[in-house]
Amino acid sequence: MILVLAVVLALVQGMAAPDRVTSPLPENVELIPLEGTTFEYGRGSYVGPLDVEAAGDGLGLVESQPLDAYLTGLREVPASWPGEALAAQAVAARTFVVWTLKRGRTEGGRLYDYDICATSACQVYRGSAIAADAAAAPWVAAVARTSGEILVYDGSPAHTFYSSSAGSRTRPVQDIWGGGGAPYLVAVDSDESGVTPYEEWTVELSGSTFSRILTAAGLAIGEPLEEAFVDRPPEGSGIADVVVGTEAGRTRLSVGRFRAILNHHGPQLYPGLLPAARPDGGRWPQAILSYSFEMEWEPAEPELPSRLSSILPASDRPQPGTVRITGEGWGHGVGMSQWGAKAMSDRGASYTEILGHYYAGLEPASFDLPDVVRIGLAEGEAALDIRATGSFEMRANGISLGIMPAGLWTFRRAGSGVAVVPPVELVVHGGIAIRRNWPR
Repeated sequence: MILVLAVVLALVQGMAAPDRVTSPLPENVELIPLEGTTFEYGRGSYVGPLDVEAAGDGLGLVESQPLDAYLTGLREVPASWPGEALAAQAVAARTFVVWTLKRGRTEGGRLYDYDICATSACQVYRGSAIAADAAAAPWVAAVARTSGEILVYDGSPAHTFYSSSAGSRTRPVQDIWGGGGAPYLVAVDSDESGVTPYEEWTVELSGSTFSRILTAAGLAIGEPLEEAFVDRPPEGSGIADVVVGTEAGRTRLSVGRFRAILNHHGPQLYPGLLPAARPDGGRWPQAILSYSFEMEWEPAEPELPSRLSSILPASDRPQPGTVRITGEGWGHGVGMSQWGAKAMSDRGASYTEILGHYYAGLEPASFDLPDVVRIGLAEGEAALDIRATGSFEMRANGISLGIMPAGLWTFRRAGSGVAVVPPVELVVHGGIAIRRNWPR
């Protein structure tokens, strides 16, 4: 009891004045839900348990779940898609997480004690609680139907890359990230015509706009534009380059770097222009959607009188002409195309046929799978706001602090530990922590 009061007192000191904590704060605070309680953080909803971890310069938030329960919290494709496409996605996603665990944790994973992140950098995870939504039932059924199945190559989990849409053909892995390639990550046709909304897209930029975006990324390409094109080697031969030519010479950069520059700096400099408008009036999700595009420079006559143009600094003179970028698909295009899987399912293909098509004949097989996955929901944060829908147990460094009420709880990094701000008043009187109006 004395130890529990000491921990609670440290938590209270931390919430009141984090810079003047005199008692040690816990490095780990665990939130264990009572029946019916869920936790809401960011855009996700979780059944927990959740761990708030103090490490490095910030806080991490981690949820522990059985493997298939983790999978049911993914939102990689709409749950309304055909069952065979969902089953193919379930196997690909299960394989990816098992491959990730076998590879070993990232630096962030080691620091905050998690196996896989919750973003599109790993797999898009919206939380274990969303599996209870009736709309998710088809996806939950697909996970259960394929339980225990992954794709195996040469005795190990395959690296099952997948992306939203390939357009008409997937890409060999070495053409996107270099390296020697993989026998099951080769290019295959992906007939998504009339199915994918990313079948074709076009971006048109004036020469001046194009140059300013590249300049913002630190590329001194010079003035004026004379050429802009993609230098793409034969399929399977490696990474393509974007080539930009001016009077100052040629600048070469990889397609991946070019895409990252346009996606980052384009919307910052020209938010009304990028991402570009879709034919239906909306906007594309990114300025440059994929690695599968071609580019051309179409010069035009100067719009300024030559005398005025001659006295303006080069940086102020508009560059007549248009850079036109035409591409297909959304994402890296390696491995399974999710919209391609839907198209195959619409045509009557089974999930094993879909997987075999996109992964060079690999078939689902049983494998020694992990029991629990630790999912990194956040890392390096100064504070975390977590809303509990009901009561839960709180533990600090493994010591139970009792049952806590519903409400918005804030966790802050203070010193080397975690300070907790509860949703109701917590008072310290005579060195004793008093829980006011908290359930016993």
